[in-house]
Amino acid sequence: MPQADASGRMAGRFTARPPTECRRILIVGAGGFGREVLHWVRDAWPLESASKIAGFLSADPAVLDGKGIPLPIVGSPAAFVPEAGDVFLLAIGIPQVRRQVAESLEARGAVFASLVHPTAIVAPSAVIEQGSILCPFTIVSDAAVVGRFTLINYHGSLGHDAVTGRFCVLSPYASLGGGARLGDDVFMGMHSSVGPATRVGSRSKISANSCALVDTREDALVFGSPGRVSPLLDVGRS
Repeated sequence: MPQADASGRMAGRFTARPPTECRRILIVGAGGFGREVLHWVRDAWPLESASKIAGFLSADPAVLDGKGIPLPIVGSPAAFVPEAGDVFLLAIGIPQVRRQVAESLEARGAVFASLVHPTAIVAPSAVIEQGSILCPFTIVSDAAVVGRFTLINYHGSLGHDAVTGRFCVLSPYASLGGGARLGDDVFMGMHSSVGPATRVGSRSKISANSCALVDTREDALVFGSPGRVSPLLDVGRS
């Protein structure tokens, strides 16, 4: 298992696990993705770690009603005060909301772990930064970098030397070509892609089934294949 450097980055093919001092694990977000993360934790981590999952943080105390999940809503992300030994997994699928919730909890002392599903393939030279989640069948290739708090959903992929910024979300089957780069808070829809060596500006969105083949400014919307670029309207940021 690789070692973290001074910035907390992890390199190499590995199964990320909570810190040894972990007392309980809390999943931040209890919607559909939060429920999926519960399954991925049980797949990825040894029984003694997975058994420490204490519940979820959600603003909706009834969100799990009727879902068959035998774990409680422990509190709201906006008001929860972390305790020593708490470790958090960020299970929210909207980049700006991910950032808001994670940074607020970190300001109160929260410690976030990364989660890498055992079916993921991570090259030995790749880097996975803190708080990221790699879902089943993801691929992170040679010298690629997954930025802090990035979510790569199932079958998502980063080609060689590709880089994501912080708080990016790659939906199922989204892919970055070799050397492609995402700014912070970028959202990629299902089956979307970014061409080799192409740069996408921060807070941009790439629509489902769309392909970004030219560099894209910040706050842009890419749609179609090849992708056309338009300004991202405020209503699209909610």
